[in-house]
Amino acid sequence: MRVLILGVTGFAGGYLATEMARRGAEVWGAARVRPNGEFSKAVQVDGAPIPMVSCDVTDEASISKGLEASRPDAVVLLAGLAFAPLSFRNPAAAYRVHAVGAVNVMEQALRHDDAMRVLLVTSSEVYGAVDADQLPVTEETPLLPNSLYAASKAAADLAGRAFALSKGANVVRVRPFNHTGPGQKSDFVCPDFASQVAAIARGEQEAVMEVGNLSPRRDFTDVRDIVRGYGAALEKGRPGEVYNLCQGRAVGIGEILGDLCALAGVEPEIRTAEHRQRAAEVPVHWGSAEKARVELGWEPEIPWSQTLADLLAVAKSESSVPPAV
Repeated sequence: MRVLILGVTGFAGGYLATEMARRGAEVWGAARVRPNGEFSKAVQVDGAPIPMVSCDVTDEASISKGLEASRPDAVVLLAGLAFAPLSFRNPAAAYRVHAVGAVNVMEQALRHDDAMRVLLVTSSEVYGAVDADQLPVTEETPLLPNSLYAASKAAADLAGRAFALSKGANVVRVRPFNHTGPGQKSDFVCPDFASQVAAIARGEQEAVMEVGNLSPRRDFTDVRDIVRGYGAALEKGRPGEVYNLCQGRAVGIGEILGDLCALAGVEPEIRTAEHRQRAAEVPVHWGSAEKARVELGWEPEIPWSQTLADLLAVAKSESSVPPAV
């Protein structure tokens, strides 16, 4: 199977490239090019760069050229605005990339090969705030997004269902819950905490940490497990169906901070910063991946403690002090 990963230069993209190669697939990548004509980074599998095509999901002609060049059996749509606050600042861009982008990819896939499988990656945020007595979230939970990011992802998700039902498109959807791991940008809470904790441990930062709201509880999974779920959905998912990918338990943001501090052996002063607060915060959110377990044979394998240890190890190796000349 030849797989084209749209958004391969993003956080999960490189991990998915490695996972699909492990499964025996021929892996191609697609991303937008910079003004200088180059990609933001080279993606490698087993030390060798994968073939790349230029593709902008908001441009149908660009998608068509990318499909023509790579001729994949399956496409994974990872392209998007990974950092949710960007959607708040530019809602139109969020909808162009997530919703219109998904429609463009599915339409072009049908035109090139109506059997081409499309894995549409959306987000658990499409469910919005769910009452505690209605948890865990299942695939049958109504979509009630409460942020612009989530709403644009929900629009893409519903479009995927409609394409499968009305056009017979070979579309499978996955709704990953929070995931993290080595290589994630410090815009996100876990690597941000790990970076600050590591800097304190190295003596490069005062033993004070700025944080946002520590009370929310979220369902976190290691990115390496999540991409195994993507691979399983590509191979075994039923067209038109949707699958939650999650750990199946909630962990407090404050607990994550405490665990990272304990791993690093630091006891910083914790200060709440207004600019780190998030609008429309959901108090607790966790899901059920039972459907993925039964139909895809997938469940998380990497212990959460290992994920945090790996995050901290990477952060400790990335000193912010410039080397001596």
